[in-house]
Amino acid sequence: MIEVREATGPQAGRWQEDWRRRLEAGFGRHDVPPDWSDRQAGHKVAEYRDAPRRSAFAVTAGRQTVGFLALVPAPEGGPPRAAIADLWIAPPHRRRGYGSAALRWAENQAHPQAGSLWVSIDPADPAQAALFRRYPVRAQVMIKRLHSPDPLPGGLEVRPMTEARFAAFRAEMIRGYAADIASSGTLPAADAEVRAATETDQTLPDGVNTANHTFLCLHAGAEEVAVNWLCHHREPGASWVYGVVVGERHRGQGYGRAAMIAGEQATLAAGDTHLSLNVFGSNAVATRLYERMGYQTVDQSRSIDL
Repeated sequence: MIEVREATGPQAGRWQEDWRRRLEAGFGRHDVPPDWSDRQAGHKVAEYRDAPRRSAFAVTAGRQTVGFLALVPAPEGGPPRAAIADLWIAPPHRRRGYGSAALRWAENQAHPQAGSLWVSIDPADPAQAALFRRYPVRAQVMIKRLHSPDPLPGGLEVRPMTEARFAAFRAEMIRGYAADIASSGTLPAADAEVRAATETDQTLPDGVNTANHTFLCLHAGAEEVAVNWLCHHREPGASWVYGVVVGERHRGQGYGRAAMIAGEQATLAAGDTHLSLNVFGSNAVATRLYERMGYQTVDQSRSIDL
């Protein structure tokens, strides 16, 4: 008989230590800086630890503990979404339905207070990918070690963004970010627009002159065809792509790839060895582009409506 019960203090402590090690090992399987792996694992552990409410459970079969479940309920007065921080079944006990039973228990526990249940997984882990296969991908973090980026195609030129151009670019980024948030199912459209504007302005307190941020405008002749916004040293050894925007009339002509090449060149010039980004699950075109350019998916956010 499978049972999910609240973990004792010592059990919860051992689980959290093991979870941190598993997170570090999962990120470390990819070609990433060691400090980057440690930082990502630390972010996840801190996010769970700092949640207003959280619970760790032992998954048992008979008298034997076979795994652990960590659940973060929907916050009071906040978005109606709960999250599974970790659902782990020890390897000797897998393929016996324990993971599926614990997942059903978590879904029942989250409902009806939460309208959705979220989880973050390593897609390279077959056990996690199988357990959450019916959860649609909402977003994924991708990263690439840079060596020698391809040259820009002929006829293209990269120019720095001007103050005048930044005002229009900010509005474009907020609209696009809000649309991605809403289409991913994270927030309703109205809330997504508020969040997009707030986060953009917090990230860029000095606008186009914010330290460690680069805004690259890709031109074909006299016409701007794409923009790439990057933040350097956002994580140890890694720059981050905040947004690539290709003009509507210029899509499907390879300018998105060219903007990423320009970003890779700028990343190396800034002293970082890796370039990382987030792409929403609904953006299949961008995901395919990044995969073709050698970016690896290291973290996937998935969710299901309850």
